[in-house]
Amino acid sequence: MVRVTERVFLLEAPRFQFPYCNCLLVRDERTCLLDCAMTPLQGEELSRQHLDLVLLTHGHVDHVHRPSRFPAPKYLHPADYDWVESAGSFLRAFGFDREGYQDIGRLFMRAGGWEAMEPAGPLSEGQVIDLGCTRIQVLHLPGHTAGHCGFLLLDEGILFSSDIDLTSFGPFYGNATSDLDAFIASLDRLIAHPPEAVITGHGEGLVTRDVKARLEGYRDIIFQREEALLAALAQLGAATPAQLAARKTIYRRRSDSYQQLFDLLELLMDEQHLRRLERSGRVERDGELYRVR
Repeated sequence: MVRVTERVFLLEAPRFQFPYCNCLLVRDERTCLLDCAMTPLQGEELSRQHLDLVLLTHGHVDHVHRPSRFPAPKYLHPADYDWVESAGSFLRAFGFDREGYQDIGRLFMRAGGWEAMEPAGPLSEGQVIDLGCTRIQVLHLPGHTAGHCGFLLLDEGILFSSDIDLTSFGPFYGNATSDLDAFIASLDRLIAHPPEAVITGHGEGLVTRDVKARLEGYRDIIFQREEALLAALAQLGAATPAQLAARKTIYRRRSDSYQQLFDLLELLMDEQHLRRLERSGRVERDGELYRVR
């Protein structure tokens, strides 16, 4: 556990190990946990402490991992309730309900420690949670998921940005309920009014330097992917989303153990780009086939 401020502590996740993320613990007049996907050892230590509430950035299993470990009331943006409501709603929200992906979806849920959960209440844009000396403002930053939120520590100027994680891979929008345009808008919002520091859900964690430039570079990966996708489509002449996904423009390297999962992620992200490019008039669609205009 790393002390960030007098009252805020970072529980660092093993770097890029599923299903864990960086979490924050705030010890104040009320003790609050931000996300609950820490390692078993961290979870065991934390379960011995009193928690008054848990704030969840979004509904992915690597942020809401085995929530029953913590009996405190848990709060989540209602646009992400599908992720925790039932196994069926989780599979649909991810995109695992597509033909041929149900089995790996259920495997993914077991590996991720998914549990059904009833939130104690909703989180909403601009809401401020007062813990005593610490105030946390909810920023609704959709795109990664529909209900994805960041938590701004108002008096410290630190944003817990969750899966706006500033990694070199770039933004992830590979779910059926992701929204690429919303993700870009969320990033543009943070770029226009950057926080003093960011704590990400994955990767390096605390980022204190060049926050605006880091956000811009992270956003621009989306546009770089878009150009690579257009180039691949131009080479093919015309292609279905599945044919284009086979070119692996986003997930260039695969692990054989998870090939089917990454095939689905590639397809879902490529489809997001194709819809965006069609709306902007850069590609045209004829049935299942897309071509560059």
